[in-house]
Amino acid sequence: MKKLIRFGRRGFIGSALVSAGAAIGWFSRKFQGPSVIRKTKPTSKSSRFVYDVSEFEKTDPKHIMYKASGSFETGFTRVDRIELNSSNNQILVAGDRSVKVFKENGEMVHEIQLERPPHCLHVSKDNELFIGLGNHFEIHDFSGNLKVKSPRMEGQSFLTGIAVHEDKVYLADAGNREVVVCNREGNVLDRFGKKDKQRSNQGFAIPSPYFDLEVTADNQLNIANTGRLRMEVYSLDGVFQSSWGGPGMRIDRFCGCCNPVYFTRTHEGNFVTSEKGLARINVYDSEGKFKGAVAGPDHLVENKTKSRKSLTDAKAKGGFDIAVNREGVVFALDPFKQTVRLFKVKTTV
Repeated sequence: MKKLIRFGRRGFIGSALVSAGAAIGWFSRKFQGPSVIRKTKPTSKSSRFVYDVSEFEKTDPKHIMYKASGSFETGFTRVDRIELNSSNNQILVAGDRSVKVFKENGEMVHEIQLERPPHCLHVSKDNELFIGLGNHFEIHDFSGNLKVKSPRMEGQSFLTGIAVHEDKVYLADAGNREVVVCNREGNVLDRFGKKDKQRSNQGFAIPSPYFDLEVTADNQLNIANTGRLRMEVYSLDGVFQSSWGGPGMRIDRFCGCCNPVYFTRTHEGNFVTSEKGLARINVYDSEGKFKGAVAGPDHLVENKTKSRKSLTDAKAKGGFDIAVNREGVVFALDPFKQTVRLFKVKTTV
């Protein structure tokens, strides 16, 4: 089992290095204007080239729609994902080898111990907790009792996203670069993501272990095609419908090797996206038009050098997973401080 996961991560790293080199060359050819991207420059310690992103690490105040409104410690040494249970306003955080359940004030209610590190979460309408653990998923109740353990997925499977619609489970498999559709027991019903003319699919480009998806209220799949630096919409049977976003350094675009790493939807239907490298949490309307920022690099990270590394390094952590409650409060999971940070919409006088 461990050997399989290590192999999968090496695959991510290797493909990310190739992707990063190609991306830097592509960006420098594609974007010549100073308002979009600066030319790469050598570091003082080596001849390698890096993005010069310093001018984009300051967010114009006119874009900021939210304000910081507190945080709390998770007690984890490594945090991965965050999810909300809207039925009781509890916050679930996955990290290390467990899922912790918190009240909004940071008081821990319960901890669900796991045999392996969790990498994705989903709370179903039936108040069940779906947890992705590398190459399989489990279903727990909120007392921690295991109800279902799926079979191991095929190949270099590495599950990074879960969505549920009726009796079907949709799994974002970053290792195999595809979406796997299962029943509750984990039996595979369908899979898609490879280049497929019949489904109008160009294929998922996933150079690192970031691959998120969500089923919408109108019964469609929103998927972050991170290597193509855009959001995509699919029917529930895997037929490509549309996309928005694209590469660029400006605040309304996605940059680096692979973004957006996480996303969620608000109660009103807006998108909230999270990027690594240039650590940004932004808001877009239902059609993908930029509305404003929750927080930028100047609000989210203190060590900019560490954060910048994840622009091209697939191993480097840097993505803030996000969740939004019905009141519009954004909960951001800080991978550097292992805390949950709250952001509330600014009130106008």
